[in-house]
Amino acid sequence: MVSFASIISSCLFIAGLAAATPTSKLAEQPVVTYLGSQGRILSGGAFTNKGIVFTSGTVPSLNGSIVPGGIEPQTARVIKNIGAILEEAGTSWDYVLKTTVYLANMDDYAAMNEVYAAMLPSPKPGRTAVQVGKLPGDFLVEIEASKYALAFV
Repeated sequence: MVSFASIISSCLFIAGLAAATPTSKLAEQPVVTYLGSQGRILSGGAFTNKGIVFTSGTVPSLNGSIVPGGIEPQTARVIKNIGAILEEAGTSWDYVLKTTVYLANMDDYAAMNEVYAAMLPSPKPGRTAVQVGKLPGDFLVEIEASKYALAFV
């Protein structure tokens, strides 16, 4: 006679095996590669999986070159670059949940914040801003938009 406990244990074991079947991370959605051909420092892009988009740190590049002119035009370019990445992933800034802003100099925070506030839709995503020792490529700002809920139109 088979006990009730052994039947339940067997069912749980089988369910665990089914749930543990490996699946490809890329099976659901492709890697987004916008800006990816512009070189290692100037590249950007994202990984999409399970309805979430994770971006790489995105820098102020346009046509493979760093945007000149200071923190304001560099911040605007980064926001536009992330917007293009989001569009390629099928979403937009409207669905961004969190960003991290890396500044070469915290003295640029107020100027960066003005551009950020003017360009991003409300409500603004949660944000962390930190000063880093030095950004690769000698640019002044890098932004990582770490998580998005996808909204397909």
